[in-house]
Amino acid sequence: MLVLAAAIPVIGAAICGATIAVQVALLALRPLGACLSVHPSPVPRDPATPWFSVHIATHCEPPRMVIATLRALLDQQWPTEGYEIIVMDNNTANPALWKPVERFCATHSDRIRFLHRTGVKGAKAGALNIALAHTDTRTTHIVTVDADYVVAPDFLGRAAVVLQRTGADYVQFPQSYMGTALVAPGVDAELEEYFRTNAASADDAEAVLLTGTLCVISRAALVAAGGWSGAATTEDAELGVRLCNAGFSGRFINQVVGKGLLPLSLCDLEKQRYRWCSGNVQTLMRHAAIVFGLAGSLTRAKRIAILSQLTAWVNLTLVPSLLLMAWLLTGQDHTAPATLAGVAIVLSLCDIIIRVLAQGWRDRLAPGIAFRALACRIALAPQSAKATFDALTGCRLKFIVTDKTGSRTPAVSALSPCTLLIFIIGVLLLAIAQPPDPIVLTALTALMLPLPAAVLTGNSLRAYRDAVKAQTQEAMA
Repeated sequence: MLVLAAAIPVIGAAICGATIAVQVALLALRPLGACLSVHPSPVPRDPATPWFSVHIATHCEPPRMVIATLRALLDQQWPTEGYEIIVMDNNTANPALWKPVERFCATHSDRIRFLHRTGVKGAKAGALNIALAHTDTRTTHIVTVDADYVVAPDFLGRAAVVLQRTGADYVQFPQSYMGTALVAPGVDAELEEYFRTNAASADDAEAVLLTGTLCVISRAALVAAGGWSGAATTEDAELGVRLCNAGFSGRFINQVVGKGLLPLSLCDLEKQRYRWCSGNVQTLMRHAAIVFGLAGSLTRAKRIAILSQLTAWVNLTLVPSLLLMAWLLTGQDHTAPATLAGVAIVLSLCDIIIRVLAQGWRDRLAPGIAFRALACRIALAPQSAKATFDALTGCRLKFIVTDKTGSRTPAVSALSPCTLLIFIIGVLLLAIAQPPDPIVLTALTALMLPLPAAVLTGNSLRAYRDAVKAQTQEAMA
């Protein structure tokens, strides 16, 4: 199809024109959602005290890290008889990784239940369904916590308060990261942008989608929605759509109640973004009838809020970029199709700049941090573009667990071959083709930006990894 579009510019122009139309529609989502927001009035829940079942799904995680997570959960300022902890280790073949966690759990067998299973299907979703099946009958709410998150002592207490205050069926706290202030504030700010914009806006419509960790869900709602599903690699967002469609309300609680680890390399960050982006597009395609109002009974505000969240990392520039390069190589850089491809690329860059800098202005970020956040978003653009394309074309997607050990990371963060190749091609095309069209020239320059942005982001993550290792060695000494 791409070869045909490149060979027949009219087809390529139609594809680029359609891409621009979708981009403009997505750009309008956030302000439109703000206009339609309802700003819900609190509907206090029955004051009965919730009973929590905390679920931690693990796979090939560092034992010391998991145990630190468990210690924080054991130290909650919440009655010990009011919650349980279930560790569900799935498909970890190496006993050296899961046996120490099992032994730790055995010393707290009255409070922690440890499960180890092999042959689990559905990745994290399958593990969480097994944990759900072993949940105490007294449970009113399920709490999911990632294996690397150390929660605050009052986490469960705060969850109980917001559940009662809002009357929500499920609540989502923001993801936050430890130790980023000095070595990786830009990466942290880029990741925070989703919660400060998409999740915060969706809160007004009570249509917040789950993000995997630090979420608290009514057990009755979770069961009624059909439990977890491995149909998408973002099982959390997929469940959120089904919860909303079933009539349950979800709220975003902008309180930091726990902190985890950033990906320890640029490669890991790219893999994480690829999964988030492709999984959300998978979810959108799976539930398109619900999101676009062809099925279900969601209000317009809820549909727009869900669509905004699912498309937060969508990047539609892969096809326009390939077409533009092909047309430049064949001397067609002055044609209308090439200009349309350039517009699509420049529009995507403008969207990135507007979103990140708007966050910097709103949150009063230091200029250096805002710049590094922008660099991080640009560095991840090629992976977002590939993830969007792969999901839209039905490629088989695999759930990838983010490495938290740093052992699989090279001493120097490797640049993505795709990013490096695009940069080289861009330099060659600038030198050979010398496009006269300013839009095409700007688009070609935009395609070269991910490489320097990746170098900057990779350096930040390397410093972060070194800081985490030093802290771990100090704790072991």
